[in-house]
This record gives sequence, C-alpha cells and structure tokens, in this order.
Amino acid sequence: MPSFDVIVIGCGAVGSAALLHLARAGKRVLGIDRFQPPHRFGSTHGETRITRAAIGEGVDYTPLAQRSHAIWRELERETGAHLFEQCGCLFIPSQGGGELHGVGSAQFFANIETAARLHGVDGETISPERLRTDHPAFATTANDRAFLDREGGYLMVEDCVRAELAVAARHGATLLTGRRVVSFCRAGGELTVTMDDGTTASAATLIVTTGPWITELIAPLRRRVHVTRQVLYWFELRSNPERFGPGTPVFIWDVTGRERAASDIYGFPWLGSPGNGVKIASEVQTGETDPDAVAREVGAGEIEETYQTYVRPFVPDLGPTCLRSEVCLYTNAGGGRFIIDRDPGNANVIYASACSGHGFKHSPAVGEALAAMALGQTPRVDLSGFTLDRLAADPA
Repeated sequence: MPSFDVIVIGCGAVGSAALLHLARAGKRVLGIDRFQPPHRFGSTHGETRITRAAIGEGVDYTPLAQRSHAIWRELERETGAHLFEQCGCLFIPSQGGGELHGVGSAQFFANIETAARLHGVDGETISPERLRTDHPAFATTANDRAFLDREGGYLMVEDCVRAELAVAARHGATLLTGRRVVSFCRAGGELTVTMDDGTTASAATLIVTTGPWITELIAPLRRRVHVTRQVLYWFELRSNPERFGPGTPVFIWDVTGRERAASDIYGFPWLGSPGNGVKIASEVQTGETDPDAVAREVGAGEIEETYQTYVRPFVPDLGPTCLRSEVCLYTNAGGGRFIIDRDPGNANVIYASACSGHGFKHSPAVGEALAAMALGQTPRVDLSGFTLDRLAADPA
C-alpha cells in the first residue's frame, strides 16, 4: 500500500471529521475502520445526538461546540444534507445532588449560565412558573427552573458521519473498512500500521480515534478510561403529540433523587411522525463493559425498569411500549473530561478520547483541531485543557 501523509485509525464521529479536514487540506490521507461507518457497534448511531452551546461540563467546551455548529452548517451547504436541527435545548437541573458527566448538577447549571454569558450564547433562564406553562410535557414541580439554550438542538448522527466521509472521499481521501489495526511501529522516518489481515500502511503521522477500543493502541490510557453500556429507547407517544413535535426542544433533566431515579434523562422530538415514538434515555452507569462482548440485546425487564423509573413519573405522555432500542457505548474518563494529546512515546501519534458521553456535538471542531496538529499548525480552538496530564484521574 502506498505511503500517506496521515493515517486516521477509527472513522466514527471524530475520525471522519479529521479525515475530512485533512483531505480538504490536500493531504494524502487514509482512514481505517474495523467496521463500515456509520455503524451501530460503537458510540455513533441511533438517529440523533443532542447538541448545545452553553456547556455545563465546563465553559472551555463552548468554543468547541460553537465552532462545530459552524462546521455542520458549512457541511450542509456543501452536501445539501439536513444534519443539524436547531430546535433549542432545555436543561432542568436536579433539586438534589445529581451529577452529569462528572459535574455536580448545581455546578452544571451554573456553568451553563456562565458559558452563555462569556460566549454570547443565545439563551435564557426560565422560571418554575413559565417552565410548567411553556413545557407541559414534563412533570416538573414548583421549585424547578430551567435554561433554554436556543443555539442547541439535535444532529442526525449517521447522516453526519456519512456526509463527512463522502466529502473526504471527494477531496481524495482513501477509506479502508473492515480492517482492524493491531499495532503500529516506527520504521525509518515513518510510522507503519499493521492490520489484522497482515496488510501494512505507512504515514508520517497517525491519528487514533477508535472510541471504546482506544486502549488497544494507546497504552497511556489503560486504566485511565472505562467503557460503559448505555441504552437508547423509543417509547410510544400516547397523548399530546404536539408537545414533542417538530420545533420543540431537546431536553436534559437531572431527575436524580426523585422517585427511584439515580440519573438524568434526556430526549428528543419525534421524527417523521408521532407513531415513531419519542427517543429518551437515562445515563445510569451500569459498570464497565468490553466493547467486543457487550450485551446488545435489551430485555423486557430492562425496558420495564427504565419506563417505571425514568419515564412514567416524569414524562407522562409516553406509554410503556418500547418501539425500538439501541445499545451504544460511552468511553469515560475521570471528571467526564475529553483527552486530546500526543503519545508520550511518539509525538507523531495523536489521539482523541474519551468523549465521556458528550462528545458528538464537538466532533467536527475536534477533528479539525486534530488535523491542524497533524499538519504542525495551531488549532483554532484551544485544546490545552484536554491533555492527559490535566486529567483528573488516579495515576496509571
């Protein structure tokens, strides 16, 4: 196989974006993926992902989100695809001690308000009275307030990856699928990757964005990240379909401590018709899993428990019938942080992980930044807060 300028290993959310930006820059770039992206085996599937601009995980994420929104719009204009529905994102914090992606619920809400103020995000805090009047789909109380991020909404997740790969190919990128990279080594002035069929390819720089499989190639992340199984549900809509129709916001509601809930819930407007149901999920951490051995079937007991604990008490217009479910994977790091860095043993190996359950919205800007790093340029968004040595985790 010919030599390349850059090889991108893993072509999901971040990898496809990096491949696109490198190809646009005129570089000889190869993308390798063990599956056929977009696929349902990692973290980038299930129709939609929430995006927002006022970021509760930390104000340093907001520039990534806003840059990503601009990139999605550019990609829509280039391809004619509808990728980003800007319907707003409604966040309702916990009244107790909930935690979202490593951040306490009260601090998460404060970060949202701070990020909106610092970065000029179009949004507003909503009083309990107005929340109950304007958003009757949710069984909120007289003490609940919310923040409406008008720059938020949802992304058509598979279509986004499909569009990025198509544009990358149009600009000359090569994509090799159904191949797993088992190792890489430096040989002379280049890095050579070896795949599971014995095929090799070489490049000056590697970008590793393999999601839940990241520790197979990036040793410093072993014991620093862990993979969890998360389930997405589409529950029947049995009343008031207009409350979840086109134009209604996506939502994140930290219901920790209410009834039996131990997590936030999040959900979307219905797509196509009310008969397709409403997509909703919790973020209960059920323990570490193996991405190659994860249980991908969702049993009746699991569905019933989710409905009774996270749906029925809070979103009463939804019924107990689950029309569809999907299993996806979170790759988590301490404090819910991203890790974007160079391998300490080889500066020409760049990696990005973990998304910690909130990464897709940022993926275009992260991919653009990885491409800049590979080209020896300064990324347009500051990534200094996401290096491995900044990770709030126990030493490896």
